[in-house]
Amino acid sequence: MHDSRSSLLLHNVGCWEGLFVRLDASGKEQDRFTTSLEVKEVDGVIKTCLTYAQSGRQQSMNFSSIPSSMQVNKHGHWSTGPEFITPWSWVAEFCLVNQFQRRRMIVRHGVNGLDRVIYVVEARAGQEIPQSVQPIYCQSRSFGSLLIWEPEPGVELYLDPRDRQQGDITGCGICWSDQNGIMHKILRQYNSDGVLCPLSESWAQFS
Repeated sequence: MHDSRSSLLLHNVGCWEGLFVRLDASGKEQDRFTTSLEVKEVDGVIKTCLTYAQSGRQQSMNFSSIPSSMQVNKHGHWSTGPEFITPWSWVAEFCLVNQFQRRRMIVRHGVNGLDRVIYVVEARAGQEIPQSVQPIYCQSRSFGSLLIWEPEPGVELYLDPRDRQQGDITGCGICWSDQNGIMHKILRQYNSDGVLCPLSESWAQFS
């Protein structure tokens, strides 16, 4: 069994330049802004500091051990969110890391379905951030009860757009096929009782 904390640090420590794109419930870009993120370990504490380029505002988070609600795989991909959900609102965050680049998603599920998605493209400091000049309007297709959005070629966001009811099994995640054809993915699943399932790739098969 891999060590989640070691995997997280091995792949994610460093400085990341980012582009955040806010999408509405239809996958259409609302606005975008640039950031810088520093991830480091100091005296056994993992420290993150996100700086918004335009305003200079900062958001920091420190933790010594991986929270029980955070799932990390051996490649350093991770997701966070509640350990238990109801049909009411909940938020999850996902990150795929591929050496000098990352793809992230923050998804907010509202009372009546999908509320908002933030899509994030990041590159290590000194690397160019790939970005489209044109506003993003995600291509969308169905995947069972889920929707798949494609904010850029090779990236798929798995989202649950339903007005969920008690007992509905749900999940969401992000998948990225990079320029070398290597698949990176992290999926977060909740069972019919709303309890977070162990990290798995079984519910989504990509062809």
